[in-house]
Amino acid sequence: MEIRIDTRTLTPAGFGIEISGFDMSRLDNQSSQVLTQAFLDHGGLLVLRDQALENPNDLCQFTALFGELENNEKYDPRYLLPDYPEILRIGNTMENGQHNALFIRADPSPLLWHCDDSFRHPQPMGSCLYCVQAPPSGGETGFAGMAAAYEGLSETMKSRIDGLVTIHSYDHLNKLLRRRNPHRPPLSHAMKQEHPPVRRPLVACHPITQRKSLYLPLCHIESIEGMTATEGEALLEELQAHAIQERYTYFQQWRPGDLVLWDNRCTLHAPTPFDDESYTRLMYRLTVTGRQISAA
Repeated sequence: MEIRIDTRTLTPAGFGIEISGFDMSRLDNQSSQVLTQAFLDHGGLLVLRDQALENPNDLCQFTALFGELENNEKYDPRYLLPDYPEILRIGNTMENGQHNALFIRADPSPLLWHCDDSFRHPQPMGSCLYCVQAPPSGGETGFAGMAAAYEGLSETMKSRIDGLVTIHSYDHLNKLLRRRNPHRPPLSHAMKQEHPPVRRPLVACHPITQRKSLYLPLCHIESIEGMTATEGEALLEELQAHAIQERYTYFQQWRPGDLVLWDNRCTLHAPTPFDDESYTRLMYRLTVTGRQISAA
């Protein structure tokens, strides 16, 4: 049976696709193929609107199309949806005087563009957010397409950065966050041992599409091998300024029933703040593992 859906490309560079007219509770083999191909063809960003979540298992089954679901063992159990350890609640909701969702207040501009846990191996392949409650304004999530951004570079710049290796460090990220919030504790010795620095290519090859992309979570990158700190920082900042131009970025203005899935290997994302003293925001997040990037 033919699937009747409407689609809309989300950025001038072709990054991201919005699909309407699809109900994730009616997932079948044909719709699964259409959705996974659309996700890959548009740089790893898929937006679905008007998804009525009557059964959380539907959300798990949909997200599992794209990789193996993680069980969120590292989070406080009270932040997990009861009976669904794959679903992490993110927001400012309370129960019995305590947060029942993970709440991290987003910083104002400059936005913290990143991909999740690039300092961890294996790195999460991607994530899915489902909107349960949203404020009337603020709380948007920005997404940037790193494959389109790489393709938009000059040939001179591509030649300059192909083959470069970066060092990703959880300790580096923590120090940056502590400069923004001095009350944040430093990493313990045990955490540093658990998450040592890792080498990552600056230009990555996607394991399925073979498309090249910038691998540029600037806040995670401690250095570029073979460059001084000054040279490396200048290059990374130049690349990020290019990659977060309007033609490569999309900002999701959330409304209940929205579902967004992104590929951690070839996108960046950034949260934005909202008035959390006046309004409630609640998201369900699922994380998946899958095939890893390689050097381009």
